[in-house]
Amino acid sequence: MRGFLGAMSMVALMGAASVASAASRSLHYEPAVVELTGTVVVEDHYGPPNFGETPEEDAKLRVPMLRLDAPVDVAGDPHSDTNLSSFEDVDQMQIVLVQGRSVDGFIGKHVTVTGTLAEKLEGGDFTQVLITMRTIKLAR
Repeated sequence: MRGFLGAMSMVALMGAASVASAASRSLHYEPAVVELTGTVVVEDHYGPPNFGETPEEDAKLRVPMLRLDAPVDVAGDPHSDTNLSSFEDVDQMQIVLVQGRSVDGFIGKHVTVTGTLAEKLEGGDFTQVLITMRTIKLAR
C-alpha cells in the first residue's frame, strides 16, 4: 500500500510540476521584455485607407511576421488601458519595426527576436499580439 501511495504522490507532484511549467510559459505585455524563437515570414495585407474594404484603393503592405517554434500564452494586464486581453496558444506575431530596424536578411530564417508585446489596436495590426522588435539574431 505504501508503494502505491508513494507512486500516487509522485504522479501528483509530476502533475503539479507540469501545471507550473505550463503556467510559467505565459508571457506578459510591455514593459516586460521577451525573447521568442521562430521563423520570419512576410505576408501581404491591405493597408490604408480602408484595410481591405476597398482593395482597388487600399495600399498593399508587406508585413513581417514571426512564426513561433512553439505556441505561447500572453497574460492580459488589468492595469493597462490597451493590453487587457489574454490569449492562449499564440503561434504567430506581427513584428513591429521601429527606429530604422529591419528584418531584411532574416526572411525565411530561424531567428530569436527580443522585444516587447502589445495587443492589437488598429487596422494596421494584423495579429492579436504584436512584438516590437529590439533585436533579431539567427537562432542556434
